[in-house]
Amino acid sequence: MEALIFAALGVLALLVLGLIVVVLSRGRTGDVEARVRQSFKDELLQFQSGIREDLNTARTSVESAKDVISSHALKTLSEIGSVRETAQKLVQQQEEAQGLAQSLKDLLQAPKLRGNYGEAILEEMLDRVLPRGFWERQYSLGGSERVDCVVKIRDVVIPIDAKFPRDDYLRYLEAESPEEKASLWRSFETSVIRQATSIEAKYVKPEQGTSDFALMFIPSEAIYYETIADSNHIGQPSTIMAYCQGHRVMPVSPNTFYAFLQMVVIGIRNTEVIKSAKQLQQGLSNLEKSFDLFYKKYEEIGRRVNQAAEAYRVGDGHIDRFKRKLNETLQLDGVQDESMPLLPDPSPEEHVVEQDGKPASLT
Repeated sequence: MEALIFAALGVLALLVLGLIVVVLSRGRTGDVEARVRQSFKDELLQFQSGIREDLNTARTSVESAKDVISSHALKTLSEIGSVRETAQKLVQQQEEAQGLAQSLKDLLQAPKLRGNYGEAILEEMLDRVLPRGFWERQYSLGGSERVDCVVKIRDVVIPIDAKFPRDDYLRYLEAESPEEKASLWRSFETSVIRQATSIEAKYVKPEQGTSDFALMFIPSEAIYYETIADSNHIGQPSTIMAYCQGHRVMPVSPNTFYAFLQMVVIGIRNTEVIKSAKQLQQGLSNLEKSFDLFYKKYEEIGRRVNQAAEAYRVGDGHIDRFKRKLNETLQLDGVQDESMPLLPDPSPEEHVVEQDGKPASLT
């Protein structure tokens, strides 16, 4: 803008200088000065008008450029804000991932409440779900073998082992290269299979009152699902579940173990219902025996009453014959005394009958 003004001033100065030179060369001083002044004035006005137009044009250009710059600046600030929010979300997700990894590491390593973490979670679930007396910790299966926990259903105990090769899984989890992960997964798989073999050999003993299977408690849902899957998350095939099923060992997670305990609770309730039904049936059977004994006594009493009635009837006949004979005897000529009245006809009310049915006395 300033360069344009200086250029215009320079052109104006050259025009003025040219007019002066022309006037001096022709030697006219009167009209020429007037013309020079008028010409200079016209040129100056035209120059001012051009300068004003240029300034207006420049001002308009500057204002439109300012609007464009403001619009682009707002868009830039908006994009910067979006980038900032995205960066914050990425940082938050990274922190959450680090926290999850740390939580998983803490889950598999510590703390030890009673023994190790798996045993603590297992005992807590058993204590919350099952009634007392239906489970036991550190149960002896004979000899020196003690299983972490057992569930008692009638005369059968179900062994539950909470040991888990967490160190092998941690090394597999923390590996970076695919080759290292594949190698550590095979090591982890071997450790789990070895643990399943040990559980079967130590705790599956139906001859000693155990069930024909045992449970292997895994205290993490993520590890459990990767353990029972046909392949792990890097695509390596897994034979853990097939091996455990073939050796009568069932892996369970906290969720699946809770469902198992709910089935046990339903079984316990059904057992209590059956026990109550048996007690009711036994009570009804005893009542039936008591009624049979009462009915037999009642029939015996009836027979005794019938016997007494028959004896009373026979005795009453004998009394009637005795009285008739006595009256006949008293009516004989020369024997009957005026002071001795005849005996009245016997009636049932005049006899007293003993318990054996024989008349005791006469009124």
